Amino acid sequence: MNMDFWLPLAASAGRILVILVLAFLAIKAVDRLIDRWKRQVEDLPPLNPKRQRTYTLSSLISSTARYIVWPLAVIMVLSELNMDIGALLATAGIAGLAVGFGAQTLVRDVISGIFLLFDDTLHVGDSVRIGSDVGTVEEVNIRLIKVRKFDGELLMIPAGELRTFGNRSVTFSRIVVPVGLSYEQDIDSILPVMQRVADAWVAEQDPEILVDEEASVQAINDFADSTVTARIIMRVKPGEQFEAERQLRLRLKREFDRLGIEIPFPRRTIYTRTEDDLPPPTIADDASSSDASVAEADGAD
Repeated sequence: MNMDFWLPLAASAGRILVILVLAFLAIKAVDRLIDRWKRQVEDLPPLNPKRQRTYTLSSLISSTARYIVWPLAVIMVLSELNMDIGALLATAGIAGLAVGFGAQTLVRDVISGIFLLFDDTLHVGDSVRIGSDVGTVEEVNIRLIKVRKFDGELLMIPAGELRTFGNRSVTFSRIVVPVGLSYEQDIDSILPVMQRVADAWVAEQDPEILVDEEASVQAINDFADSTVTARIIMRVKPGEQFEAERQLRLRLKREFDRLGIEIPFPRRTIYTRTEDDLPPPTIADDASSSDASVAEADGAD
């Protein structure tokens, strides 16, 4: 009697254990295949399209595998417990209809994430601007996008809220180095210096990172309180603009120091006046003073 009770129970428990182990191994197998796939492209540049696509799809496949395998495992376990799966699914359908009204945001996020992935507009490694935040995409899945800001903060953005964003990793990035020059300086003699510095930098770079073969110096771009503004512009491969701008600023500063070219700073001219500097009173002022005296006398009477 006891054996008849415990043997089926032990067999059912064993099958449940096998189901859970197989589900776990399936997830691990998917993760291992993804890691092998990612290792094939890890030596490529961070913004290489093949590398970005691989990392983006690997994140999607990993999350999708979990969404599929574990629910199937749960259904199989419930079946081993002799539960009526059909009735459970029908009940879940009714409950899902009720919960669905409160889960519209979740559904919207999932659908938006799917369209975002198929549109191929966002990849792991892209430099993006979302609102006032700028960072690098670390993960893209069907519900959530993770973006790492420069200070290390990790932004987790639901796909449904990602309506408008700027992608700085598409085709090219533009170097923009504004240079403030003082009003007293000869602009025509400084612009060739800026062009020479920019050309020297270009000559030392790997052609693979350059989109334009020459840098351009533009002036005058603005009249500010203490400066007139010129600038160096050039297009480079995405992600290269930050180091390029730093190098150009450093070289400009060194060259300006060598040639004695002043980099202006805010200045104010203050004029002071004493009583000796005041103009003499006019006839109109004397008449006004007399009228005021008469008015005071009448008031006293």
